[in-house]
Amino acid sequence: MRKQSEQVLAANPGGEWSCRWLIGLLNFLLSFAIQGSIIFIPLLGAQLGASDFQVGLIGSVYGVAFLSSSLISGWKSDSLGRLVFVRWGLLVSSAAFALQLVAHSVIVLMAVRAVVGFSLGIATAATIAYAFESGANMGKFSSYGSLGWIFGAMAAAIIGKIEMLFRLSFICCLLAFLLSLAFKKAPSYDFPNPPNLWQVLRRDYRIYLAVFLRHLGATAVWIILPLYLASLGMDKFWIGFLWAINFVVQFVVMRELERFSEYKIFFYGQLLSVLVFAAFAVAAGRFYLIVIMFFLGVSWSCLYVGALLIVLRGGEEKGTAGGIFQSTLNLCSAVGPLLGGLIAQGWGYRGVMYFAAAIGLAGMFIAVPAKKKTSG
Repeated sequence: MRKQSEQVLAANPGGEWSCRWLIGLLNFLLSFAIQGSIIFIPLLGAQLGASDFQVGLIGSVYGVAFLSSSLISGWKSDSLGRLVFVRWGLLVSSAAFALQLVAHSVIVLMAVRAVVGFSLGIATAATIAYAFESGANMGKFSSYGSLGWIFGAMAAAIIGKIEMLFRLSFICCLLAFLLSLAFKKAPSYDFPNPPNLWQVLRRDYRIYLAVFLRHLGATAVWIILPLYLASLGMDKFWIGFLWAINFVVQFVVMRELERFSEYKIFFYGQLLSVLVFAAFAVAAGRFYLIVIMFFLGVSWSCLYVGALLIVLRGGEEKGTAGGIFQSTLNLCSAVGPLLGGLIAQGWGYRGVMYFAAAIGLAGMFIAVPAKKKTSG
């Protein structure tokens, strides 16, 4: 499986560099749109009168919708083709981003974010599978997503107005849809029927579970992190700036990871994650937070790219594997914010950080047998 991307390139010699560049640009635009909208959602919820628990619930419904959509769409894309899901998903997502402008109450914001999550789920898993089958370097492909997050975070820091960010997300996603119209069908495996979802899940279940636990803690942190940073004296500019540091590091590091063992970088990503979340709990001052955000970017780069390569190289069902992987992240996005809100309500923001470090440590030990089995 490690040589599959080279085999795909041999089957598609014309316009390889251009195709990969366009795929990277699409990932950049989509990530820009997602980040530009999501970064101030907790603050918007608080402005509309939401409690910490309700802020977590807003994030949770977004994650549930994203989870169900990406799992089904990724699975069906193995038999129906990638591009139909990529294109329709982007088109519907652009409309969903624009719909956020009507969110003037907690209930409406919750409903609109569910629509956004469901729409994005249609495109994401199919886009990952399409990129892999087109011969893209998955580390570099992922780095363009981080670059989009950088620009989204910086746009949030500079613009500051939530309504303007929603409009910008709509424009970027619409541009991504228009770009996808230039894509050609990539070489792929033909499945007369959708693959067996359970068999694909069972093949790398330890990896999925380890990713789930680490990212569950992370999403619990993200939903309250803007509020936590604000409590430490950070204004909107500094919140956006600190987010951008994380994404800048991801963009640089992800581009260099595919040449290393995916299992080693996955392990280091888990280990660093535990240390980073523990460090967040004792954060004090801007310099300290800058250092934490730097290592957060390294940890997520290693964990994300390592896990993605493991599951995509494990079999031919790229759409299904990508859908399960994306759904694992989105399940965390559904449950994590709810837990983050509940823990913050009872034990404060630092309690959420300790929770994330603890379950990240559990995930690290769960993944060790999978590494040993592959190495043996």
